[in-house]
Amino acid sequence: MRPWLAWSAWLRERYGQTVYSVPVDASLSCPNRRADGSGGCAFCDGSGARAVQLREGEKDGTLPVDNLLSSPLPIEDQVRRGLDFIARRYKAQLAMLHFQAWSNTNAPVPVLRALYDRALALHPFVALIVSTRSDLIDEEKTALLASYIRPERDVWVELGLESASDRTLELVGRGHDVASFHRAAAMLRDAGIRVGAHVMTFPCWETRADAVHTIEEVNAAGCQAVKIHDLCLLRGTRLTEDHLRYGCYPFHSLKGYVETVSLMLAHLRNDVIVQRLCADMTRSRLLHPRHFPDKSQIISLVEDEMRRRGWSQGCLV
Repeated sequence: MRPWLAWSAWLRERYGQTVYSVPVDASLSCPNRRADGSGGCAFCDGSGARAVQLREGEKDGTLPVDNLLSSPLPIEDQVRRGLDFIARRYKAQLAMLHFQAWSNTNAPVPVLRALYDRALALHPFVALIVSTRSDLIDEEKTALLASYIRPERDVWVELGLESASDRTLELVGRGHDVASFHRAAAMLRDAGIRVGAHVMTFPCWETRADAVHTIEEVNAAGCQAVKIHDLCLLRGTRLTEDHLRYGCYPFHSLKGYVETVSLMLAHLRNDVIVQRLCADMTRSRLLHPRHFPDKSQIISLVEDEMRRRGWSQGCLV
């Protein structure tokens, strides 16, 4: 048993078996980007966290700037392919529908309702997961999302906090502040929606104390889950262009990242589900950290570090 509350273990406890995610790209873009696909956060490469199997137009790790302008497949085809994949590979019987790429509340409510209805009608999913930004959550959208809650179906919203430092958020061009995250999280929780936070480590601007502060804000917001990963340098991003031009950004060593994540977990409430501890990027797109091993090895290293220190999730809260 790992010294943290792992997502896979929580799912097995809740549903009695392993549950797999079916990622969907609705091509809803992001308010941080212009109509032609340019702009966006400094670390975003134009894939919008699109799942690997849904990426098209990628060549030698490079994405066209207008990659977001067309969905790779109709929603129905994406869902069917995803269901077929998890059935063949994992013999999966239960599935969660995950609107993963881009900001999935970045449209008027009637458009969102039609979109969610189309996808949910294709399979008896045990959960609907919607990834989005805190500044794209309001009362009307919250009510829509809450309307999909059923005894047999959870609804999750994954909010991109990234950092609890307004200075860092400004440096990477997020376009929202930490207060926005807290407002959205409270609104969603009050409606019975499960809230997850997506956070990153920023060794180029932040200390380990800052990383711990980000986790403390996740705790304070009442989040039920968190995803953590290191800042990645991806081809075609503003962050990468600046780094290659000026060589100005320090990054984690593997040891440094493992130690930082272990410290974050020690400060994370012990009832918060840990959904991710590292990025899962296509190597052809990744300039840093290319020296990191695969995610299973990173997870093992974090576990070893926590056991070496006698730590478990929440022990330093």
